[in-house]
Amino acid sequence: MSRLALAATLGLFLAIAGESTAGASTITVTATDCQRLVRHQPSGDVAYKPGVDVNGNPVAPADLPGSVTIKTPTEVTFDVTYDLLSNYGVASDTVLAPRGEAVVGTVKYDLLSGALTFNGERLDNAETAALADLCKAAEAR
Repeated sequence: MSRLALAATLGLFLAIAGESTAGASTITVTATDCQRLVRHQPSGDVAYKPGVDVNGNPVAPADLPGSVTIKTPTEVTFDVTYDLLSNYGVASDTVLAPRGEAVVGTVKYDLLSGALTFNGERLDNAETAALADLCKAAEAR
């Protein structure tokens, strides 16, 4: 997509978002800028295909009989905690000491899309995400 078309699309986005375009400078988003914003998605013809080699010829599976197959996760999730007792001077440095951790929230990272959320709310910059969406739409044309 040309710089002019991308700049026009960006200008339309700013106008829709409520920004005043009167007297504003022209913003140009280059193809290089879009490459930084849009996550690379390889085409289907370069993806791994089990049971065939690079030329499409059948190959024997690498799994041995009785071997364990592990399904890799598509997301990583962890809790953010806060130790309440340490705030009140209660030592928790021994095994028998009480624990006072409270879960503040949950962070989730989607390994496929790259989305990062805290308690379900996205943590990425909304403007960056909107520009990335415009770049994706421009690439599709």
